[in-house]
Amino acid sequence: MTRAVITAAGVVSPLGSGVGEFLAGLQAGQRGVDRISSFDSTFFPTNFGAEARSAGEVIRTAPGEDRKALFVHTAMTELAATANLERYAPERRFLNLGAGIDHFDFLGYVGSTGAAWSTYSARSARVVAELAAEFDLRGGHLANVSACVASTQAIGTALRQLRRQPDSAVICGGFDSMLSHLHYMGFYNLGALSDWAGEASGACRPFDRRRCGLVIGEGAAVYLLEEEAQADPANILCRLSGYASTMDAYMVTDPDPSAVRLAEAALLAIADAGLRPDDIDSVDLHGTGTVKNALAEAKALEIVFPGRWRDIPVFALKGQIGHLIGACGAMELLGVIDTLREQRILPSVNCDEPDPELPLNIVRGQPLAMPIRHILKLNAAFGGQNTALVLSKA
Repeated sequence: MTRAVITAAGVVSPLGSGVGEFLAGLQAGQRGVDRISSFDSTFFPTNFGAEARSAGEVIRTAPGEDRKALFVHTAMTELAATANLERYAPERRFLNLGAGIDHFDFLGYVGSTGAAWSTYSARSARVVAELAAEFDLRGGHLANVSACVASTQAIGTALRQLRRQPDSAVICGGFDSMLSHLHYMGFYNLGALSDWAGEASGACRPFDRRRCGLVIGEGAAVYLLEEEAQADPANILCRLSGYASTMDAYMVTDPDPSAVRLAEAALLAIADAGLRPDDIDSVDLHGTGTVKNALAEAKALEIVFPGRWRDIPVFALKGQIGHLIGACGAMELLGVIDTLREQRILPSVNCDEPDPELPLNIVRGQPLAMPIRHILKLNAAFGGQNTALVLSKA
């Protein structure tokens, strides 16, 4: 059976640009959430955001520019510098990326003099096609646009693709930025955004008793996935062991409180990895900071781990990096890799008062050192979409 491994990465995130800067911020407990400064958000009642940074400064772009296209190009450049893609013929190199909805320059369009709206739109699929051409990835490219599971579905599809063609290399991950007038307004109108009254850095509070909504983030994270036999052992970051995706179609925006399909995705991914639930050492939860998400994820854990759902260590990263929507799973995956490599679980930021209705073993306060072989990673999305990945220590 093909053993898929991740051997290179590139990232632009609210904690910084480059894998080293991201991990340093993550390990230091840095919070990437603040008041939005990349566009004028003062007329919104709430204006928290996790903006992409480099060397501690918010990345600035020209008015109307598609920020996520810049982010993913930067991440791809970092990956290409270390991936040694020349080992594979261009026809054996593939690109699978998840993204959010297309960019739209709302203010440019409003201030225009009759130009077609398409003039102000930038399609995510075109960005992926241009990246494939620039980096000479001729095997094929995929742009997966499926809200908050877009990047995990792209990564899972890459795993299945590699199993069919083990002599190939697949770059996979996600990129997104919903930090613009039009997209931010959409989330505000849904009532999904955090209305936290304290310091901005505390606005996203996964599983905390006082959680009050999500904080939109932005960035890009990409990975090189290849067959272990083809990889340089010194470059292996972790194994990608299993994947599954399900759909419950419960509501457009709300998770199914029964969590049956989310649990099914987890169980299918664990089986796909050739494992049993008892083999999983920890779970990286979706953890949006909303009330309903936390309840659904707790219920899913109860189904997947009936004898130990209160005991298995769990964590969530959105308190530090916000919710990157189409790129959230890919960005959080880098935190899972760090956990496997360092054999410890970092505390979940801003979970200061765990909700008593959620009797979960959330790692808080201090890192938890323990033997970690396999981590289950969950993500969920609007429309009832659920994904699960299993990552294993190399």
